[in-house]
Amino acid sequence: MAPLPETIRISIIGILIGISVVLTYYFHAVLSIGAVFSHFFYIPIILAALWWGRKGISVALFLGGLVVASHLLLRTDVGTVNDYGRAVMFVVVAIVIASLSERLKRQQKDTERERDRAQGYLDVAAVLLVVINADQTIGLINRRGCELLGYREEELLGKNWFDVAVPERNREEARRAFTRMAASGTATTPETDENVIVTKDGDERTLIWKEAVLRDNGGRVVGVLGSGKDITDRIRAQEALRNSEAQLRTIVENLNEGLGVFDLGGNPLHWNRAAAEIFGMLGLEDAPGSVHELGNTFELATMDGTFLPVEEWPLSRILRGEQVRDVEVRTRRIGTERQRVFNYGGTLVRDAGGDPFMAVVTFTDITERKEAEEATLAANEEANLYLDIMVHDINNANTIALGYSDILAEDLEGANRDMMQKIRSAVSQSIEIIKNVSTIRRLRPPTPPLKPADLDTVIRAEIRQHPETDIRYDGRSVAVLADDLLPEVFTNLVGNSIKFGEPDVVIAIRVEEQDGEVLVSVEDTGPGIPDATKPIIFSRFRKGKSSKSGKGLGLYIVRMLVTRYGGSIRAEDRVPGRPEEGAAVRFTLKKAREG
Repeated sequence: MAPLPETIRISIIGILIGISVVLTYYFHAVLSIGAVFSHFFYIPIILAALWWGRKGISVALFLGGLVVASHLLLRTDVGTVNDYGRAVMFVVVAIVIASLSERLKRQQKDTERERDRAQGYLDVAAVLLVVINADQTIGLINRRGCELLGYREEELLGKNWFDVAVPERNREEARRAFTRMAASGTATTPETDENVIVTKDGDERTLIWKEAVLRDNGGRVVGVLGSGKDITDRIRAQEALRNSEAQLRTIVENLNEGLGVFDLGGNPLHWNRAAAEIFGMLGLEDAPGSVHELGNTFELATMDGTFLPVEEWPLSRILRGEQVRDVEVRTRRIGTERQRVFNYGGTLVRDAGGDPFMAVVTFTDITERKEAEEATLAANEEANLYLDIMVHDINNANTIALGYSDILAEDLEGANRDMMQKIRSAVSQSIEIIKNVSTIRRLRPPTPPLKPADLDTVIRAEIRQHPETDIRYDGRSVAVLADDLLPEVFTNLVGNSIKFGEPDVVIAIRVEEQDGEVLVSVEDTGPGIPDATKPIIFSRFRKGKSSKSGKGLGLYIVRMLVTRYGGSIRAEDRVPGRPEEGAAVRFTLKKAREG
């Protein structure tokens, strides 16, 4: 019960003292009786001593003095010993009550201090601590318990534990277990130490639960102390980990690639389904179970047939810390002719601290693919041989034809001479076609790596091939990423400008450095390119409307080369909006890094 406010206490004592004064006056003055109804006086005296301790004795002194003073002033007869004894008794009772009151208050403060200290210890604990009274109500709960359940302490104290904190599906069974524990005085041993509680929001939390029976000084069971550590997040994490492991296992087992997991000693820990099937193709009923067995079962060699010692196997390289990718190895089962080609990859798997604890190796059977590649390569080599023979023979025939045409042109005149000139032009066009076909063949895979090329050197070399043409170039030394075919770009562009331009055509080559790129422009004062033709001028077999147009391969080759170098190309007017004043072909190249 909460103590009365100080103002109410003062009011009560004031009223009681007022009544005492009225009674004293009534008995002495009105009734003219020497004795006073003093039993009533003890009520304010006791209350004042209980409430204020020694300060409350002043009420006893006042009432005792009131009785004596009233007897002397209002009564003419002499007071008896009893009259004065009552006044003294008032003070004595007040002193005794005040002393007992202060002692009780000190004891109460000590009890509250101990209780607060114990509550502090409970609140510091990182686990839920709750005292469940014998009547199933909550007698005490720490801060962590309130946090877990989502209630304030005052919302829980005195409430039925099972109604508040136990899920409905478990509630009756938990009640029966508690009743048996309270009756026997012994904590039960559940099948599991996990217990489920429900929060204010309806969320269920799983706790590691322990219980102890509480007894009073007489040995009677007064309740149960329960403690619980929240392991919900750990359980959810474990469940998520199990699900993740199951998903990973399903993925690994359904991979089309063979996969092996090894310890750091190189011993297999696990082979997936695809690996077992691959071993079956090599005539093995069971997958190898140790590194020794692996070494005694297989022989590995490079694609050119070089034998690989075990120390150079992909697995050995991975165990040394290398990351292996796309390593093609011939694998033969020792003592048989069974041989397959595998593409190996793999890496070490490290823990959170960065220390390796296992190795993963993947291997894909690429035997059929390699056989197909080798067959294709052989067919290409045969086709290239035929093409080389054809190019050689055609070039020889063209050279002979040009030679005879030059001889005949000297002896012919008029229409015959013009006819011979056309024959010579046709032979030259044939030579150009053969050259373009050879260039396209060199553009096919395998593509050589790009390397820095001096753009200024390439441009100046092309200009020297046309001393009779007005080619203007300021010169700028810059390195770009390209290969040995870069001169073909300028050969085709400059050649087109000369072929389609008038005899006095002027060609300008400009080089501008941009952010990480080089913009090259080849401009001429020829007839230009119609707007309808610009978007398709670089397509294969797309040729212009002019009678001088070739077979449409030159600009197609230019576009292929520029694209191969990572750039872009476009056709524009030399003077914007006026195609009749000449064409401009602009393309970009990647700038090579310095140093």
